[in-house]
Amino acid sequence: MTARPSAEGLLATRLVAFAQARRLLLEAAVLTIAVVIFLASVLPNLANHPAITDDEMWVFSSAYKIATEGVFGADMFAGFYNADERYYFNMPGQHFAVAASFKLLGAGVVQARLVGVIYGLATILLTYLLARRVYGAAAAALAVGLLLFLRLNMGFDTGLPLQELAANMRYDLAPVPFLLGGCLLLLGGPSLARSVAAGALFGLAVLFQFYAAFVFAPALLFLWLEALPARDRLRLIGGLLAAAALVGLPYGVYIISDLDDFRGQTGTLDDRAGFDRPGFYLDNLLDEPDRFLRPLALKEIPRGADPAAEPRFLGLTEMLTRRPSAKLAVLAGLPLALAYAFSRARQRQNRGDRLLFLCLAGLVLQFALFESAKLYIYWIAVVPFLCVGVAAAALWLLQPPRRDVLRTALAGAVAVALLLFLAEGSAARLGGLRTAPDASSYDRLAAAIDDHVPAGARVVGATSLWWGMREADYRSYFLLFYLTRPGPYRTTIGAFLDAFDAEYIVLTRYAANELDTKLSPQDLADWRAYLERHGRKVARLEGPVAAAYGYVDIWRLD
Repeated sequence: MTARPSAEGLLATRLVAFAQARRLLLEAAVLTIAVVIFLASVLPNLANHPAITDDEMWVFSSAYKIATEGVFGADMFAGFYNADERYYFNMPGQHFAVAASFKLLGAGVVQARLVGVIYGLATILLTYLLARRVYGAAAAALAVGLLLFLRLNMGFDTGLPLQELAANMRYDLAPVPFLLGGCLLLLGGPSLARSVAAGALFGLAVLFQFYAAFVFAPALLFLWLEALPARDRLRLIGGLLAAAALVGLPYGVYIISDLDDFRGQTGTLDDRAGFDRPGFYLDNLLDEPDRFLRPLALKEIPRGADPAAEPRFLGLTEMLTRRPSAKLAVLAGLPLALAYAFSRARQRQNRGDRLLFLCLAGLVLQFALFESAKLYIYWIAVVPFLCVGVAAAALWLLQPPRRDVLRTALAGAVAVALLLFLAEGSAARLGGLRTAPDASSYDRLAAAIDDHVPAGARVVGATSLWWGMREADYRSYFLLFYLTRPGPYRTTIGAFLDAFDAEYIVLTRYAANELDTKLSPQDLADWRAYLERHGRKVARLEGPVAAAYGYVDIWRLD
């Protein structure tokens, strides 16, 4: 006969079940609150806030052509290495994801940006799961809090990385859920199936953005350090690499089938990919501070100034007056997170700490050495790992042993830093919420431009305005840079405008600044001379209708 459980045993079982249910409810509440904060921040006026950028419209234009014509190309770059028929300027994943949204929901800015919102939701959930698996529920809750409120100078408006890049058509946030998902699979234990699945996710991430390839070095080193015979470790590594290669194979075939156009279009990035130049890596390392010092928004750039002209060091004034949370998180939080994860990995042989340390250190180092554009938004891949590491280290420091004066002082400093993160992040988030309803309407701006530019006109203009002028025969002003480069398509600005028989030039303040600061002296002289000979400014749109773009100038060409 089976002995009946005692009353005390039943009570204990029920108390454990109650505690588990309560814990799950608390965790569900934390995630629900995080999702509500996130959605409340990104959804209001999503079509106009933040202002649509040139890079977003690059993605939009090619996605729209995929959805409507089944062709991966962008008409605004017609005449440059067949870019209107075969698109190679950046990785393809985001373009097809946005095209799928257009197929399901119709074409529009909101439909395109909703794709990023989905990435944001996935990032919140997977960051929580990663932190919970390695450090527990309390660290997971704090990590998500940091993900929502740590202001890292990343984006186009508030500086809150997840909020900004989720409300955006760019591809920078897209790889992050795949990277986090792959890391969670690797943490599940050393098995060939998990390694293959993680490799497939990492391969998909690379198809969205090149920087996702930085995850391979940490992941492979993590597998090599597993407590297994060398043969088994090599099988895991081989499975991961084979799966990633298989996922990328179709795009590789697509590239090889038209290598000349691929080289021509990606040749526009030559100055960012000098991997064969000995000084490339040292220059990148020395330039890494640029990533954290550049202005966040157009309003921070003085009129007529070069947007890249920024201080090259972290002075005290810079630290205290412009996004101190970002500086504190990078200069103090990052080393603290790395030291804590490394210490635990070494002392406890903890796989989770080892993976976190390798990913955080590996990603930061590779961004510093290999990525020369120094755009802070690329660093979004680091942010979830940084938030998890800072959360875990902060919780450890907030529980000092008794009679330890130094640890007690550090706990106080950590508490102040966390309050600073919350205060600055909350202020930025509330500022974004106040700004969103009054953001310049893209449709209103397009209508104002239509008053001066007739439908069907041949236009060269700011890339960001393409959707508003989609009835025009439109060319991106980036062609003024691309067609003056060495190569078979090389021409002068005046010759291109004549050959295209351009009728109108339409430029935002940002586009005008780019031309003034990035064209060579010879091409800039050609550009200004052509406008003086053939152009007549018919309008400058300013005020509320064009506030997000500084202004919009419209030139009529004879």
